[in-house]
Amino acid sequence: MPTKRCCYFHPGCRSTLLSLPKDVAVRDQWLKFMFNYVPHNYDPNLTLCAEHFTEESFHNRGEFNAGFARRLVLKDGAVPTLRTEAVVYRPQPTTSQQGSSSQEFPTTSTLHEVGCQSETETVATGIKPNMRSVGTQLSMGELSDFHLRNKGIRATFYGHDVGTQTTVTCPDVQLSSTQVKDSIFRPIKRPRLVLDEEEESELDVEPNESTYNPDSVVTEESELAKDQQPDSSDNKFIVFESCLRELFMSCPICKTKCVVQSRRRGTFVAFTQLCEKCNYQRQWQSQPVVGSTPLGNLLLSAATYFTGGSFKQLEKIFKAMKLQMMHFVTFRNHARNFIEPTIIHKWNRDQLNLIKQLQEGGDVAVAGDMRADTPGHSAKFGSYTIMHMETNKILDLQLVQSNEVGGSYHMEKEGLKRCLDKLESNGLAVDYIVTDRHPQIQKYLRDRNITQFYDVWHFEKGLSKKLYKLSQMKDCEVLKKWLHSIRNHVYWSAVSSESGPEKVAKWNSLHNHIQNIHVHDNHLFPKCEHPDKVSRDPTKWFQPGSVALHKVEKLLYNKRVLKDIEKLSHHFQTSSLEAFHSRILHFSPKNVIFPFIGKLCRLYLAAMHYNENANREQATTTEGQAVYKFIFPKSKKGECTAEPVKIDPTYNYVDDLMSLLLHKVFVDPTPYAEELHTIPIPPSLTSQFEKPSKEEVIAHRVSPFSRGVGGTQHAVQLDPASNT
Repeated sequence: MPTKRCCYFHPGCRSTLLSLPKDVAVRDQWLKFMFNYVPHNYDPNLTLCAEHFTEESFHNRGEFNAGFARRLVLKDGAVPTLRTEAVVYRPQPTTSQQGSSSQEFPTTSTLHEVGCQSETETVATGIKPNMRSVGTQLSMGELSDFHLRNKGIRATFYGHDVGTQTTVTCPDVQLSSTQVKDSIFRPIKRPRLVLDEEEESELDVEPNESTYNPDSVVTEESELAKDQQPDSSDNKFIVFESCLRELFMSCPICKTKCVVQSRRRGTFVAFTQLCEKCNYQRQWQSQPVVGSTPLGNLLLSAATYFTGGSFKQLEKIFKAMKLQMMHFVTFRNHARNFIEPTIIHKWNRDQLNLIKQLQEGGDVAVAGDMRADTPGHSAKFGSYTIMHMETNKILDLQLVQSNEVGGSYHMEKEGLKRCLDKLESNGLAVDYIVTDRHPQIQKYLRDRNITQFYDVWHFEKGLSKKLYKLSQMKDCEVLKKWLHSIRNHVYWSAVSSESGPEKVAKWNSLHNHIQNIHVHDNHLFPKCEHPDKVSRDPTKWFQPGSVALHKVEKLLYNKRVLKDIEKLSHHFQTSSLEAFHSRILHFSPKNVIFPFIGKLCRLYLAAMHYNENANREQATTTEGQAVYKFIFPKSKKGECTAEPVKIDPTYNYVDDLMSLLLHKVFVDPTPYAEELHTIPIPPSLTSQFEKPSKEEVIAHRVSPFSRGVGGTQHAVQLDPASNT
């Protein structure tokens, strides 16, 4: 495989390099972009970097920039459209190719024309040009812009063969009478580092000639850094401090040992080099500094927050590897001033765009459910989510703190109220909603005249627990053979019916079916739909008048069960909403305490991730077969289940958040901070209590296992009158 060269427009380019496509039509468009015409002869190893393509030209640009992909994947038929300001060399077209598209080489005042005659011209004219070897004072630093080789008089410029009978621009060279061997013009081979699979990048060797002046290079780089906009697309590397100090230990001019000083700020490090002999001085920074903020520190905080990572866990990793890192206070300052306003703004913008799209379709069918941060009735936070069932997208998400509503039991009703108010305020009407069977939710939706259906899984789960407990009794062992069939009958009665009475009629048919009676006295469902056949196990049927049949009738046909069966959802269920709740655990674990805004932002991040990957397709093999994995759910007690495997998720929302943070929020955070401050933050749970002094609390601290002086047990005398 031929070695990839640097980008056609950027010599020494470190970006991702893309080779010429195989499709002839697309390849001609690439060549026309590079040369302004389609040449007959060109180097097949020409490459372009990703900077010449738009964001839409790649399948995984956001995932690559966020660090979740190793290679950029270019879309079929993508062509470069973004030009560059760099001065480039383009080979002159032949007489048949010139015309209106011919152009001259860009030159500067420091360059002049030098004619070259090829070996082909010598044969044709019979005149051999006078050639001699000369010595120069040209440093390898000046030769880094082009390469020369001593085979004939051919030259390569910016990695492209100049060819014959061509004029080459060369920098001014001061000649001397010292004879130099031809091998001087052969450039030093530069080492290569293999990056991602086939991608390679050349490393420039620092020149050692006495004419090299690094001070001018540092000045140019510092001036470019001032005009450069914050960018997160640059590759980052782990560099050892000892390797960095080797670059500054000796003076590049007089080779004397220098005085080196370093200063660090989180992941940022800067070196100051001073030569006491020739007074050469240089300053170097490991990353750009925007204002007073090192860009690497901000990007590390943002990447940790946006991907749902934990700063404490990341800090442990950094400490174990001795990587320098900023403090938690710096991370919180970044989050409070820049990162959290970015998340709030993007969620509000995405939510409004989604609601506007759904307004065109009329009333919507939604599902709603609450997730508490702790089980039971001791939760501090409760998040209520509304999901659009047809598109499988999160419409709204409200966070409720328990002291806002007088207790965690009332958080679900308040969350639902806020979600419905949000949709109605934006002109989106609800046709019906699928929820669980929470009593407060039932009454609230009746008062608001909104049709409610129950999720089948919630109903079946509660009923199956009672049936399993009943089957453990000695006189109801026959029920064990029917547990799986009854679970299936619940789902079938719901999804195969169009009305509530039809669901009840099919459910009541179970009473006759378990007694081996398959004709029923109900016109809505007069006969079982299964084929007539003789059972292989006659002992599985319930006997009329038996204790087991009486207990099963009492459990399956009481008033509340029949009422719930009538309201089971026959179309959409809340299983997707439960999957979203599982995704929240990645961004907001239940064993981690977050402040109110921090909790809300992590919920929004989970919603962004779910909405982007809500409708992923099933993965397939190279032969086109669907991919499944086998699992053993705990709820099914050892029963194996096939679960479809989806394609890998994307993380384009992280790329969008990074771009919004660097180019807008970080530049002017005021309007975004004002948007965050419009969110009402409830007082803390301890705000209603009076906080005593620290000394008083310590003085009253008594452990029941503490011992007094001399090893005697410390006793606390009880006062019966005060009950203490």
